[in-house]
Amino acid sequence: MVPAFPGAEGFGAYTVGGRGGEVYIVTTLEDQGPGSLREALTATGPRTVVFAVSGTIYLKAPIRVTNPYLTIAGQTAPGDGICLAGHTLSIETHDVILRYLRFRPGDHAGVETDALSVRGGSHVIIDHCSFSWSTDSLLDLTVGSGLNTVQWCLLSEALNRSWHSKGAHSYAAGWDGSGAGGSSYHHNLLATCDSRMPRIDKYARMPRVLVDVRNNIIYNWGNNSAYGGEFADMNWVNNYYKPGPATASRVRSRLFESDSKANKMYLSGNYLEGSPRVTADNWRGIHFRSGSIKTLRVDNPFKVAPVRTEPAEVAYRRVLAGAGAVLPKRDPVDERIIRDVEAGTGRLIDSQEEVGGWPELRTYNVPVDSDRDGMPDWWEEAHGLNPGDPEDRNRVNSEGYTYLEVYLHSLTQGALSQFP
Repeated sequence: MVPAFPGAEGFGAYTVGGRGGEVYIVTTLEDQGPGSLREALTATGPRTVVFAVSGTIYLKAPIRVTNPYLTIAGQTAPGDGICLAGHTLSIETHDVILRYLRFRPGDHAGVETDALSVRGGSHVIIDHCSFSWSTDSLLDLTVGSGLNTVQWCLLSEALNRSWHSKGAHSYAAGWDGSGAGGSSYHHNLLATCDSRMPRIDKYARMPRVLVDVRNNIIYNWGNNSAYGGEFADMNWVNNYYKPGPATASRVRSRLFESDSKANKMYLSGNYLEGSPRVTADNWRGIHFRSGSIKTLRVDNPFKVAPVRTEPAEVAYRRVLAGAGAVLPKRDPVDERIIRDVEAGTGRLIDSQEEVGGWPELRTYNVPVDSDRDGMPDWWEEAHGLNPGDPEDRNRVNSEGYTYLEVYLHSLTQGALSQFP
């Protein structure tokens, strides 16, 4: 089996994406029409989406991805990168790769919206993406989603008192792991939200939810940190918790809240900054609304797809250095969040306007791609390909990747020496 890309790990590591399919080049920031992102995402058949423009795409309506075998390569954007605003992107299919994208809907549309949702999707891997300013959750994988990975992502500042009908609703994430198999959540930063840091999905009972949560940073939760998983089997390993200014005193030592007698958890190696007591004995950081240590605890980890795992303190440094859409470059929003985590600052917000709104993302250094196969002419010439033949993009190398994939991966190699 061929990994989705070098560095793909967990249950979603072997997602096929758009391998061997057509190429769609996004040439406009308009919501729809020729060259738009919507045109590419609603198309059929295997497809890879690359960008000839950087900037913020203000969606006038949600985009539902219902056709499988899709790769969206945000690292190809020439300049400062791509951001989606206004409405949600909803993945409702299988075999999808999302890399180096920003999802920041904001409050201008006046609707309840996630930044990104995966509803019943399988074989989905979300890598190095950034999420903020949702009016519902930032990133939800729900309704039987399984065999997925969320890795090296940055989730921050879900809007609190905005458009949600329930009122205050600064919630980070709802994570599922049901369906055909479990899901992996590793090396992510969840910062400055009131709750659901994350919430493990409660809706699926059979088969049981299986989630592997490891090497994440959970920073500046408000009234609750992680909770849920009423019918879940959970590994909770080597995560780094850091309370902040928004964290209520009664939950500063809370790693997880359990309100079920039917869930199970393997708990090990989690670090709570400022609490040697909970760091030494993680079970002191579990709050029970129902059940007990006796009903929740298992002493051996659940069998899950492999993820390279390190001590929580090591993961803390690496995640701060490399999480989120670091390519083509980190934007000012993520840079500010990283500074908040390091300095122990940050507060819940009700609107993106309180922190400056969407930054300008400029387009520059657009490469020439004469045959519109997603690979620049100079790169094709350097690798013995024909810049006038679009079909050579799907030639397969000895590792099982197409040459288009090899090019996409090459864009991340320089960053991997600086970022994880």
